[in-house]
Amino acid sequence: MAFKRALVVDDSATARQSLARLLAKYDLEVVFAETGEGALEFLQHELVDVIFMDHTMPGMDGLEAVSAIKANPRTAMIPVMMYTTKEGEVYVGQARALGAVGVLPKQVQPGVLYEMLNKLGLVGERRRGESDGDSPRRRLTDLAEEVDREYEQRAQSVSLQTVITRLLEAQHQRLRADILSGQRQVARQVLEEVLAHRPAQTGAAAAEPDRRRAAARDRWPAVTAVLAAMLIAAGAFAWQAAADRDSARRQVAELAADRDQAVGALRQRNVRLEAAVRDHDGLASARGRAALEALEWALDQNLLVPFEALPFDDAAADRLAELLDKLAALDFRGRVVLTAELAPFCLTTDASGIPALAEPTLPLDGCEWLGHPLESSDSVAALQSPAFAAVLDDVADDGSVTVTLAVRRAALPAAAELDADDAGTWNHAAAAANRIRVTFQPESKPAPANVAARR
Repeated sequence: MAFKRALVVDDSATARQSLARLLAKYDLEVVFAETGEGALEFLQHELVDVIFMDHTMPGMDGLEAVSAIKANPRTAMIPVMMYTTKEGEVYVGQARALGAVGVLPKQVQPGVLYEMLNKLGLVGERRRGESDGDSPRRRLTDLAEEVDREYEQRAQSVSLQTVITRLLEAQHQRLRADILSGQRQVARQVLEEVLAHRPAQTGAAAAEPDRRRAAARDRWPAVTAVLAAMLIAAGAFAWQAAADRDSARRQVAELAADRDQAVGALRQRNVRLEAAVRDHDGLASARGRAALEALEWALDQNLLVPFEALPFDDAAADRLAELLDKLAALDFRGRVVLTAELAPFCLTTDASGIPALAEPTLPLDGCEWLGHPLESSDSVAALQSPAFAAVLDDVADDGSVTVTLAVRRAALPAAAELDADDAGTWNHAAAAANRIRVTFQPESKPAPANVAARR
């Protein structure tokens, strides 16, 4: 049984079969619908991995069907690919605006189809799109990056202390240069004032050195006062610069202490998170194995129903009991839907009016009717054996699992598509479609207490 299913919605039988042959090469199980309404009805009971939607069909067209599929939360995440002869950027933009992932031509090349399936994760060893999201493993990676950033900031802050020290030293040097420049300027001004008050150079003035020395002595107290003021200002500036440097160093030390404390706390959280991840990985691994076993069990069962047997007979009861045990081990909560798909067989009736399979060599147009004798059953209870009904009554009392039974007619291709011209070929195809389909519907919240639902 294929692990992936594709729904082909097209009113053309030739187009359906052509695409089905291409998809079969990639191990996809293909189901069909001839109209948009038929596709929506099918998706009410079944889920598929991808939908190929024709544009022009009787009734609801392809774009209307895509809009309805994307509006339903149950089917909104199924990728839809328009499979049509329409072209043009306007049509492609309209299809993608309604939720389609793209447009494929009816005469699609196998390589193009493979690339599309590969992008959707439907070919290859495993499906893509699985993301750690906000899992503990991802959060641990983010936490490691945060630790790296903390260490980088620590290195930057240590460098900051060196930069502050160098800036203070540069400021001190500039201050000394400004003081020396001010001293030179004051001395220049004093000299200019002295020269301005000197009398004009004459022979008599040159002969009076005592007068010049007296004038210089009169100016000396003013020069001394200016120099003293400059020295006091320089000392004040130097003291303030030293105080600012010490304050900056204390702040750098406090920041380094806070950073070291934060890094320590971060490392402790890292250790606790690693332990939590190990515990989570162990639990997730155990649950994953249980889930795999349950799915493998469901997929490996021979769920074909012989023509003359009840769909829900004693053998089906044994399989249902085993499935419920595996779901209980998985702690599954939700609904299990068992759908009996009754295929239309080529039937004749004997002298007493009892329907039976037609002779294999009988021409197909010689069938008295195409159908299944159990289609006329009044209720699904008539299709159960006592053993199967007993299993339903023993479903867990905590209401964690609800079992729903359903019956519908299996869809078979037209005789021309099957290349069937006799009853034997037709009934062989019907026997392959006469089966029980299992569907799981997990619930996100605990279900109300009940035993089983049967319809």
